Amino acid sequence: MKKYLFIILLLIIPAFSLMLRPGIYTMHDFHVFRQQQFDKCIEQKSFPCRWAPDAGMGYGEPLFNFYGQTPYWIGSLFRLFNFQIIDSVKANLILTLILSAIGMFFLARKYWGNLGGLISAVFYVYAPYRAIDIWVRGALNEAYAFVLFPLIFLFLDNYLDRRFKSDLFWLIVFSTALLVTHNLSMLIIAPFLAVWTLKKILPSLPGLITAGLIIFLLSSFYLLPVLFESHLVTLNRTTADYYSYQLHWTTLKQLFVSRFWGYGGSTWGPNDTMSFSVGHLQWIIPIITLLIFIFKHPRSEALKKALAFTGLGFLAVFLTHGKSEIIWKLIPPMSYLQFPWRFLTVSTFFFSLAAGATVFTISKKIVFPLLILILILLNFNFFRPDIWRAISDRQQFTGQLWDEQRSSALSDFWPSSAPHLPADFAPSEPDTLFVTSDYAKIQYPVVYFPGWKALLDGQDLPIFPYGPLGLITARVPIGKHQVDLKYTDTPIRSLGNLVSLLTLVCLLFWKTKYVKD
Repeated sequence: MKKYLFIILLLIIPAFSLMLRPGIYTMHDFHVFRQQQFDKCIEQKSFPCRWAPDAGMGYGEPLFNFYGQTPYWIGSLFRLFNFQIIDSVKANLILTLILSAIGMFFLARKYWGNLGGLISAVFYVYAPYRAIDIWVRGALNEAYAFVLFPLIFLFLDNYLDRRFKSDLFWLIVFSTALLVTHNLSMLIIAPFLAVWTLKKILPSLPGLITAGLIIFLLSSFYLLPVLFESHLVTLNRTTADYYSYQLHWTTLKQLFVSRFWGYGGSTWGPNDTMSFSVGHLQWIIPIITLLIFIFKHPRSEALKKALAFTGLGFLAVFLTHGKSEIIWKLIPPMSYLQFPWRFLTVSTFFFSLAAGATVFTISKKIVFPLLILILILLNFNFFRPDIWRAISDRQQFTGQLWDEQRSSALSDFWPSSAPHLPADFAPSEPDTLFVTSDYAKIQYPVVYFPGWKALLDGQDLPIFPYGPLGLITARVPIGKHQVDLKYTDTPIRSLGNLVSLLTLVCLLFWKTKYVKD
């Protein structure tokens, strides 16, 4: 097994080798900025992190109250080893490729053996959508979903087969990790997991229901604010206008034929400037494998699994196409996915898993190195940057680049109580609106959001949102005073923190006391 893992690691080096140089490349998402903001949370000993002080054009936003934090905690571990912020983000992205390959190997070897696991792992890494996530979008949280998909599926299937408590424990751990890392990916993969569970649902149902409840409780520190405080920010705008799923259907040519590659975005109609390719070998090899299976081993158990994985892969592809619109309308929460092509995460997962079944249909082992070589030659050119910036952290967080980052995703998490979005960057000092004989009305360059408190000489000072930007405002008595602003947890956040902590303690006790590996 170690030999196969070593070969996999060697084979996937071209997928990230261009990152191993100084600097950072351009990408759609602003994870470098978010890592920097998360580092500020750690410096202030704020746990769990919820507020990004420099977001919202410097007025701040409750970014981490709603956005998955797991990748940034991992990035913080790299920072302990004196990595620059830009290097910690690159290391994080590289780690997603390595861990996803290892996870897929262990899953696929369960069905196809070590060689089949190797094939599935390499197919998984060299899918075009993986290059989109890493090198175009820079979608770090979704990239970690690729790590967690095979682990969740492995322990779910193990539990369905043998109902070991250890399998249930790890299913809970990795499912919780996915939920708090990228909740949209959990929403995407959950129906497919449910379909797979149908094969042995009755004997496994009590354990799975219990696992689902524990996952919810363990994720409460994140889920409760998302469920009960989302109306306090402008998240509802993320399903309208450009973000309406009806504008972003794929075409059959994009999915199965085109080798177009671009670094732009998803647009209305078929003229997108980024690729939505499934990958030629990713869909062709599973089909050829099934045809050989049917003629050579029509009743084999391997055929049933290969057929199921391929079928689930095509179902995921179907959900990216306009013909699936009736399903999207029947399930309104799907609108939060914004882009139907996100289902390429699932199709990539299942097609790669199915590809490993070729080891049961081809007798000559020389074919497999050739297959892997062709796959890499076809797709490795996608794993490269558009524009490389040979810069350091100092340059990344100053000047125009810093302003671009501070104004990114402005309307995603802006407090809905504020009538307008800011047009200019926040000033560095508070503003005195007017003065009376008793008090001065002071406005601070921080947008108001539930949880903010002010202390006047150590005592609570009432604050309120004021003006078109809903900035924190207070009436400060005349005289010399010390006013401190502090961001705290609301009751629902505190409840979520407590529930998660208690659940974690109980889960670890259960694991130590009753679960045998």
